[in-house]
Amino acid sequence: MNAKLEKQFRERAVELGNSGDPAALPELVELARSPAANVRRLAASAIGKLAGLVDASMATSALVPLLRDAKPQVRQYATSALSAYGRAATCAIRFT
Repeated sequence: MNAKLEKQFRERAVELGNSGDPAALPELVELARSPAANVRRLAASAIGKLAGLVDASMATSALVPLLRDAKPQVRQYATSALSAYGRAATCAIRFT
């Protein structure tokens, strides 16, 4: 991925996470699939910040695959984000 584009995606993930806007979740789900680890990491963090505001099933479905990411920081951020979803995260992890 082009460094300039990656930077834009990183900044966008941070912006969406800080927005507190539930409508940001679909875009964050897409960012969580980025080929760039730093984008995935920041998307996971942003999804965690939206806990309690968004559909937990959609959020946890985006986060659970990141638990198997090749990059340790992505896994760490996904774990932290999932913890914000409580029971919904537990259920999602059990059924993967």
